[in-house]
Amino acid sequence: MRSVARLYKNFQPNHYELTITPDVDSLTFSGHVTIRGKKVGRPSQRLTFHQHELKIKSAKVIRRDKKGIHEHAVVRINKQDTLQEVRLHTGELLYPGDYEVELSFDGVITTHATGLYTSTFTLDGQEHTILVTQLESHYAREIFPSIDEPEAKATFRLTLIAPSDKVVLSNTPVAKQEPVAGQQHLLATTFEATPRMSTYLLAFVVGELNSKTTHTKRGTSVSIWATIAQPTDSLDYALDVARRTIEFFEDYFDVHYPLSKADYVAIPDMGGSTAAMENWGLITYRESTLLAYPGELSQATREYIAIVIAHETAHQWFGNLVTMKWWDNLWLNESFANMMEYRAVDALFPEWHIWSQFVAHEGILALRRDATAGVQAVEVAVHHPTEINAIFDPYIVYAKGGRLLYMLMQYVGEPVFRKGLTAYFKRHAFGNTTGDDLWQALGDVTGLDLVQFMHGWLKRSGFPVVSVSQQGKHVAFSQVHFMENGAADDGQIWPVPLFGSNKQLPQLLARSDSKTTLSSDKFIRINQDFAGHYIVHYTKPEHRAWLESLVHSQELSTPDRLMLLNSASMLTKAGYEPFADVLRLLNAYEGETDEAVWGTMSLIIGECRRFVNWDESLEAPIKVMVRRLIDHEYHRLGWTEKDNESSEDRKLRATIIGLGAYAEQPEVVAHCLNIFDAYLENPATLLTELRSVIFSVAVREKHGNAVEHLLALHDTTSNSELREDIAAGLSATRDTKLAKELLARLLDPKLVRPQDAIHWLVFILRNRHTKQIAWEWLTSHWDWVKYAFGNENAYDDFPRFMASVCDTPEWQRRYKQYFTAKLHEPALQRNIEIGMNEIATRVAWLERDLISVQKFFKG
Repeated sequence: MRSVARLYKNFQPNHYELTITPDVDSLTFSGHVTIRGKKVGRPSQRLTFHQHELKIKSAKVIRRDKKGIHEHAVVRINKQDTLQEVRLHTGELLYPGDYEVELSFDGVITTHATGLYTSTFTLDGQEHTILVTQLESHYAREIFPSIDEPEAKATFRLTLIAPSDKVVLSNTPVAKQEPVAGQQHLLATTFEATPRMSTYLLAFVVGELNSKTTHTKRGTSVSIWATIAQPTDSLDYALDVARRTIEFFEDYFDVHYPLSKADYVAIPDMGGSTAAMENWGLITYRESTLLAYPGELSQATREYIAIVIAHETAHQWFGNLVTMKWWDNLWLNESFANMMEYRAVDALFPEWHIWSQFVAHEGILALRRDATAGVQAVEVAVHHPTEINAIFDPYIVYAKGGRLLYMLMQYVGEPVFRKGLTAYFKRHAFGNTTGDDLWQALGDVTGLDLVQFMHGWLKRSGFPVVSVSQQGKHVAFSQVHFMENGAADDGQIWPVPLFGSNKQLPQLLARSDSKTTLSSDKFIRINQDFAGHYIVHYTKPEHRAWLESLVHSQELSTPDRLMLLNSASMLTKAGYEPFADVLRLLNAYEGETDEAVWGTMSLIIGECRRFVNWDESLEAPIKVMVRRLIDHEYHRLGWTEKDNESSEDRKLRATIIGLGAYAEQPEVVAHCLNIFDAYLENPATLLTELRSVIFSVAVREKHGNAVEHLLALHDTTSNSELREDIAAGLSATRDTKLAKELLARLLDPKLVRPQDAIHWLVFILRNRHTKQIAWEWLTSHWDWVKYAFGNENAYDDFPRFMASVCDTPEWQRRYKQYFTAKLHEPALQRNIEIGMNEIATRVAWLERDLISVQKFFKG
């Protein structure tokens, strides 16, 4: 694809005076902007700005210099829609210097979540509308003409003309408000000028909102906002977390929060897969990622809300104060926010042991994605705006990038790491950077060449498998590029920190192989606590047996236990070992008590269940195995929470009972149905943590009027967490007729918000009893998918979701047949090709290991 021209190379704005007047009734807005900036480069008779689907009504170009003020007549306004530009042609040459450009324009308020869009909520049977902006990545041009590139930082003074009975919020506090002459129902609200920032961080919200406010130790005003349909006590938890998170980062970075206020706003519709958006000083969230209903909040959701708040708050420094120059360094924003969210939550809630979740979720997801042929690097070239959404790969730019930064922090030490971050922020505040600027700041503190070290990990995809061969005191290491399909003989080498258990081991493996002699013949371990982004293959059977004995005795740390199991599974797919060996290793985890490790065990059980699609007779012995594995924890945890019970046990109970429900353990099924009946009489009797499991069993077993009750509850509740649990429960149905009815509901946004439709689709698609129905529905409603999600970073998720359920030659053929015709779409191409590679690897693995699994279960 041809690269777009960088408009910043010709005009560099420094200030915008922007007035926007929205009209909700007509779904339009009018606007006026004055852009002050500097023309650079050669003299020309044209100034070019970004715009998308705006109607430019008038334009002025004014030159200000020592000779005074001179207006250059605009003789032609030319819109270039394919490049999303407006070109102002003048009758005389424009020489480099300072200019003011005034434009008046009209635009459209959309119903999809980009630019300025509507979000609705219902209260007492009446529908209410709020207006929200979403300008990342390149949607500021949908609201006003601008240089809509991250490097084009400027200050903004915004005036909103809106109904006087509505709350208006923007990045900065209100400077003044005054009635509009002749229109007393309207109020003109002018906000204080922003700091220098990128266009994608500008934001405003207009609507009927309530809030609660507190202040940090330094006096920063922190507020949580939600629609008037939400109970005000649902704001309390987020308010406490947000305040404490700002205070933590100020201390950790040794750099003050840059603004005087921080508003966190719960929006009914965020669109696509977006959980939140880090607009400077006005962070927008899905309701489910900010609001916490007292008495109805599960531990998993409590942790998730804290994680998302910490992520977006970290962006106020990483991304907002210091911003990447261009989208190829998106990871500078997202990778750091990914790691720092866990660092902050660990400081606020150490009892949660959140770093184990970092390993179990981010680490494993990143490794599995990164082992697939065709996956992008963390740092990837972006040539055109249409490519930007496609690079927001959550497993690479977020998870892998975060893992690499964690690896670097462990390698250099956290105190030194923090010192380098402080230097980076102070050196580049309110500016733009590339990754090398960060490595230079960290390198200045550590004395290490971190530019070359990090380039080896960031600028190419993949990671190594490090093989360890120990014979007594003699240890040999080797590394090769690990690929899930086993095809990895490309000679790539990484600088691998070994994080070894023996101090005599080298710190870094920077060659393809290395040997060392120890003073003891005790078996070693490397990549302790899964600090590095790679997997380890211990080649000697006796070495693996020793590690298995440490699993039995739980002498290995939580990260080591879960990564040993995950690595065995990944090595199996690449052909290193048969899957039956993984199942034998899984047996060593009987009696496991850690919730994060059980997450990996559940993942392995899920992989085992794929063989059922090749041999249905395997399902019964798999369920027997699951019943045996959960037995210890099922009896330890029981069905009710205990006094002073750990947060991990509260979550683990749901995992264990969920597995028992899958395995159709009679006692579990019967108890779930009894609990559902009690819930109908008194909802307070149901532990929120167990809610989706109880709903699922009631629906699966066609228990009473469970379906009718849950549908009615879904359509009336304002609690988004409850709606998600209902979606999970109803989607567990084995009734294809009901599945069709649920899918049909997705087309009506009054029944299912588009942002929630993705959950329904994924749940129904991954249910093997309704997979066929969901596939047929998706392929026949692809125009709706494209319309609903085509402007967001969720559209390219669909080939990935659909690839994840294809695990037989027949489904491989279906996927290829359907998606080959869509390879021409830039937004989909990468994920379609990765999907084809994933399916090919999965089918080959299942076919290769089927006999070993059959022998394991059937003898």
